Amino acid sequence: MAQPRARGRVVVCFDLDCFYAQVCEVEDPSLKNRPVAVRQKYIVVTCNYAARRRGVTKLGSLEKAKRLVPDLVVVDGSDLTRFRAASQKINQLWRSFGCPLERLGMDESFLDVSSIVDDLD
Repeated sequence: MAQPRARGRVVVCFDLDCFYAQVCEVEDPSLKNRPVAVRQKYIVVTCNYAARRRGVTKLGSLEKAKRLVPDLVVVDGSDLTRFRAASQKINQLWRSFGCPLERLGMDESFLDVSSIVDDLD
């Protein structure tokens, strides 16, 4: 007789890399494929992959980023309204699976899909 399989929880982590920059690109498609940095005060809070390929780092100095990439498009990220709205839409999608959701921040969530995995057996 087969032994029942011990089941653990199955949790998926969604960590949306360069979330703020992606929100800006969705709002303004002309930014796609251009180096973009989102700033808050004098810090690059995030940047897209085009900027990263050229040496810009998230949580780095805005001044240094501009020296590295003179054509860097700098977007003001001090008003969080649009980022919160985008985060809510994304989390609505995760909630549509009907599984427990835990948010860690605007761009990171954990979805417990154990019940979906159990239904696959």
